[in-house]
Amino acid sequence: MKDFMAPQAKRRCREVVPTWDAIRDDEDALDEMLQYLGTTSPECLQRAGMPLNIPALPPTCISEKQENDVMNAILKQYTEEKGFADKCNNNLNMRAMEQEEPCPQRPQSAFYYCRLLLNILGMNSWEKRSNFHLLRKNEKLLRELKNLDSRQCRETHKIAVFYVAEGQEDKHSILTNTSGSQAYEDFVSGLGWEVNLTNHCGFLGGLQRNKSTGFSTPYFATSTVEVMFHVSTRMPPDSDDSLTKKLRHLGNDEVHIVWSEHTRDYRRGIIPTEFGDVLIVIYPMKNHMYSVQIMKKPEVPFFGPLFDGAIVDGKILPTMVRATAINASRALKSLIPLYQNFYEERARYLETIVHHHREPTTFEDYAAQVFCPAPFHHLPADAGSCPKNQQVENQAAQLDGNDFASPMSPRASKSRMSMKLRRSSGSANKS
Repeated sequence: MKDFMAPQAKRRCREVVPTWDAIRDDEDALDEMLQYLGTTSPECLQRAGMPLNIPALPPTCISEKQENDVMNAILKQYTEEKGFADKCNNNLNMRAMEQEEPCPQRPQSAFYYCRLLLNILGMNSWEKRSNFHLLRKNEKLLRELKNLDSRQCRETHKIAVFYVAEGQEDKHSILTNTSGSQAYEDFVSGLGWEVNLTNHCGFLGGLQRNKSTGFSTPYFATSTVEVMFHVSTRMPPDSDDSLTKKLRHLGNDEVHIVWSEHTRDYRRGIIPTEFGDVLIVIYPMKNHMYSVQIMKKPEVPFFGPLFDGAIVDGKILPTMVRATAINASRALKSLIPLYQNFYEERARYLETIVHHHREPTTFEDYAAQVFCPAPFHHLPADAGSCPKNQQVENQAAQLDGNDFASPMSPRASKSRMSMKLRRSSGSANKS
């Protein structure tokens, strides 16, 4: 009866962004948007498989009488506010003047939005000049920018997951498992969300899109991390070639998660591989509790949050194991000489691009090019027409510059000076 009274989410799956035109009158806009976010972006879900548009359960600390009193108080306040608003609407002194909706203005400059973006980013100030450079645009710059976009922008990890059933102690029987117990399947589904390998756009971790390594697999991602889980029960064991390919993908992972339902402890040498530096072995116990055993090589530094011998509740087991596996992978990568994180490598490559294509300019030249990248002149509306009087004057001025020179023109003043010099020299000769 309790499960029947629990709030349920909508059955209809929404994969298109809800708009006001598409939403019906009986639908709630916020509910539709939450359903869309939960469907298209599973990383936003607070719990795997639980939609965002499920209403919250009523609090257990509030009785039904208290809930009714709160509802009556809210309705009473709404009625009083509505009555006060109606009373004020009838009073002319309480009415506000109607304001016209401002009309959008077209920017006068073609680079208005560009300068506005730079101003919002704070790049127009002298303090940010050292972080802002002008680059010479050429084919090599465009090619290097495309190469920058192809580089990974998030931290990537690939983690192997094995299932060991009762009585299995050799690699052939373990690798031929195509499914596990219900507790194991629930644990795997809690590690991430299922992605289709044929159309997955994120990190693949070496898996193939041609269905040779399975159809789907758990995948987890945040804004800075991508994790691909290589689950042994999701890869096909049809032939010896498939088993070899499965062993190659699983064995090359440095972190192994082993779900063991065998009565004996799991041994490291069951899956022969040179990797597998960290083993996180999970043993089911009673009352939905699980024992965690962590085996690592001596040179691997400490990581958490789980530790060897920890006992974890089944509700938080997938989240804790995933966090421990990610930290174990980070600890192993820290042992690599000259290892760089993804953001360090990307920043170094970006600095190299700027160094090779930077155009040395002063701040004044930079500001002039940003605020006036190209000459931009506003021509008058009647720029193509010319008055007849002006055309006649121009033609008259072009007839003969010597005869029709202006009295104040340089050529006229020069001729007058030459005449005075001739007259003075002639009078001197006569005398």
